[in-house]
Amino acid sequence: MEVDRFFPSSKTCSCCGHIVDSLPLNIREWDCLNCKTHHDCDSNAALNIRNEGIRIIHFGGGNPVSAEGACLRPDNRDGERASG
Repeated sequence: MEVDRFFPSSKTCSCCGHIVDSLPLNIREWDCLNCKTHHDCDSNAALNIRNEGIRIIHFGGGNPVSAEGACLRPDNRDGERASG
């Protein structure tokens, strides 16, 4: 299962669905202007990604890719690599 990389998981309110216009990376908590819910960015994003995945599966869309055991960011840098 794959959620679109541009899905606005951090800046969407997991309670009412309101999307804030801008949410700089240095802001770690925010309050929804619509329903006044206080959010931690990481917890809110995780909940939104979970809900979006369920929505995609329920409606038969998306790209069914398993992330279990997958290397999501392959190390393709040149040069020496640290071992172990």
